[in-house]
Amino acid sequence: MGYALALGTCVGCHQPFHFNPMRVPSVRVNGAREPVCLACMAKVNAQRQQEGQAPWYIHPDAYEACAEDELE
Repeated sequence: MGYALALGTCVGCHQPFHFNPMRVPSVRVNGAREPVCLACMAKVNAQRQQEGQAPWYIHPDAYEACAEDELE
C-alpha cells in the first residue's frame, strides 16, 4: 500500500503547497476545482469570524498524505 500527496498552487496566494487531493479545501474557478492552502484558509476563516459567520470546515487530513486506495 502506498500514499499520495499532491503538489499544487494555492488559488489565493499562488504559492505551491502539498495537500491531500481528496480532502483539501477548494473553490471552483471556471468549473475546475482549485486548492486553497492552510494559510489562506486561516485568513478567510478569521475574516468570516469577525463578520459573525461560521468558519469554513478544514478536514484534519487536508494537508497530509492519503492512502492510495482513497484516490478516485
